[in-house]
Amino acid sequence: MELIVLAMKDILRRKGKSLYLLIAIVIPVAILSTILLTFDNADSALSNLASKFGFTLIVQPKNVRVDRINQIGVNTQEYIPEGVIGEIEKIIREVIRNPKEKVITVVRLYKEGNVLAGKSEVNSVVAGIDFKTELEAKPSWTITSGRWPMGDREAVLGGTYASTQRVSVSDTVTIGDSAFTVVGILQNYNSAEDYMVFAPFAEVQKLFDKAGVVSVINIQSASLDKDKKLLQAAVEDINKNVPNIMALSPQQFSTMKYTLLKKTLKFLVAIVAATIAVSIFSIFNIVTSVLYSRVKEIGLLKSVGASRSQLLIIFLSEYLTIGLIGGMIGYPLGLLMTYLLDSFLLKLGAGIRVNLFYVPVALLVGIFCSFIASFYPTYRLSRIKITESFRTQWEG
Repeated sequence: MELIVLAMKDILRRKGKSLYLLIAIVIPVAILSTILLTFDNADSALSNLASKFGFTLIVQPKNVRVDRINQIGVNTQEYIPEGVIGEIEKIIREVIRNPKEKVITVVRLYKEGNVLAGKSEVNSVVAGIDFKTELEAKPSWTITSGRWPMGDREAVLGGTYASTQRVSVSDTVTIGDSAFTVVGILQNYNSAEDYMVFAPFAEVQKLFDKAGVVSVINIQSASLDKDKKLLQAAVEDINKNVPNIMALSPQQFSTMKYTLLKKTLKFLVAIVAATIAVSIFSIFNIVTSVLYSRVKEIGLLKSVGASRSQLLIIFLSEYLTIGLIGGMIGYPLGLLMTYLLDSFLLKLGAGIRVNLFYVPVALLVGIFCSFIASFYPTYRLSRIKITESFRTQWEG
């Protein structure tokens, strides 16, 4: 116990060299934490962007007539039987060959009708949707005020529609003969959704007598997002086997996202590996220099009965402690660097998330660098003889 106390006191005595060693450990840990957190934020930002722009694939009526698409780009006059949804999901399952993967199917029913909003009645596009499923597929879909509907006679308005009609949360809009309470205002996305009235899917079917049909079927699948070939195969199989529909993937944004992230990750891993290698080399030189200056101390400890294993424990404990401290400092420093990088350079806009999974990773990297760099010089010097340790000049 006295030997351990003596060793810990020595860390404090050698503040300068201990500080250099600590810096050499903090740098790779901070860089690794920055890269991991930035990669995390990039994935989140791109996922949010992908969900704003569209789904994995879209199924719509075949040969949609241009003259039946209204001024905001929505088809409100041609429909798909609900019965084909099961066929489409079956085809997708056969393509991805993963029964455990969750495939999200989102259906919408678009219909134009007179909507009394405020004091004026205007012809508007009413979208019948399942709010729970929509939010599951599009986590970035947000409202600027209010909440999401929980009842059958509650509605959400597009941001532009609400502002032009001067309708607020708690106001009432009348669709046909049915009144709906406005419970939320959707954030503007510069899309057709900004001009719509959203109501529960089943209610819209009843209001416009469109039971058993939908306007569009949107599919979201992680496997299809990640693999362009699987996505193309699913589109071709659906178009071949399901009549009177057209499946397409107009943006394929998610596929590009995963391709980009995969390439970026390989590049970042190479940077981390190079940084850790340089850091280990620097730590090795510092540790070797420190230990060579402590040869007489090692001889003194041996003369009072310290064994080789005890010396290894003393010195490795010092350096592993410094490695642990380096990991503890490196992670929050990496978090700060991520914030600055996002705020002034990348501007991903996903926010900085404290991922607790990376905390033990940072600590382990600090300990790993310290151990790998210090083990050999510590082991080598623990083997010197007492008589050799008291030479006027000691050379390794």
